[in-house]
Order: sequence, then structure tokens, then C-alpha cells
Amino acid sequence: MNDGFKQRLVGAVVLVCLALIMWPLIFSDADRIAMDRTSQIPPTPAFEKYTVTAPARPPSIEPVVTPQEQPVAAPTPSLPKAEEPPIKLTPRLDSRNLPEAWVLQIASFSETANARELTKALVEKGYKAYTRTVTTSDGPSTRVYIGPRLTSDAFDDIMPTINKAYGVKAMVVRYEQ
Repeated sequence: MNDGFKQRLVGAVVLVCLALIMWPLIFSDADRIAMDRTSQIPPTPAFEKYTVTAPARPPSIEPVVTPQEQPVAAPTPSLPKAEEPPIKLTPRLDSRNLPEAWVLQIASFSETANARELTKALVEKGYKAYTRTVTTSDGPSTRVYIGPRLTSDAFDDIMPTINKAYGVKAMVVRYEQ
């Protein structure tokens, strides 16, 4: 093929491509593609203005009596003369900022089963009893305790009863956490 024929052929292909691109732009109907320009937002509703009247007390409700108008004396509980009011104890803190507490050590056993039996008997009597195993120079032993309480003299009333009932010599010791 000669060069002139090639140039004519390439030119024809370029003109056909341009015609294909321009044909829809020139001969299409512009009104056929219409965009919906209406708003999807509803119109503003109409508000009715109203007035608020001042509240009025119904005649069936009595007015409230304030403390300034009529003072009411608080009832004081009467205590029998034999009883003293309970003393409110505030817990003291030790050097580690933990509450200072006391327990009643009932007994110390080398056999854990014996300690469990005594603990069970104390719990059945209504005491808050528990055991703790400690290591001593004679080997491990299980100690039985009641408590803890905030003061050491809180056990003064039950210590003689427990000593007599179980044949032990209980002692008050610091509660270790």
C-alpha cells in the first residue's frame, strides 16, 4: 500500500469515530432527560397559637402548711431506764490504714478435724466462728476464732460463757487480715 492510501484510510476511520461520538449529542432530544426538581421536604406545618393559663388549686385540695407557719415537734423515742443508748463506735485505722479489729481466739489444734468440730459447734450456737491455719515451732496448727469486732472489750460478755461451755481459756487478739 502506498502512503497516500494509508493516510486516506486513517482519516476516514477518524471521521467515522468522530461521527459516532457526535451523533447522540447533535441529534438527541434534550427535553427527554428531565430532572425532577421538586423538593422532598414537606411544607412547614401551620401552628396554632395558644395561651397558658395560671394554675389554680382545686377546691378539694387543702393548702400545704409550711414548717414556719406551724412547727411540729419531732417525736423522741423513750428508752427504758434500765437500758442505755447504744454507743456508736467509729473504727480506728492502724499504720496500714486498715480498720483496727479484734477477735476472740478460742483454741488451737494440731488436728484440723478437731478445729472444724469446734467451729461447727460455735456456728450452731450463733457465733461467727472461723478457722485459720498457722505455722508454729511445733508444726502447723489450726486456730479457732470468733469475730471480728471493733473493740477488744466487745468480747467481755461472751468470753466467760465460752470458757465454761468448752473448757478452754479464750483470749482476745488483734485481727490479722
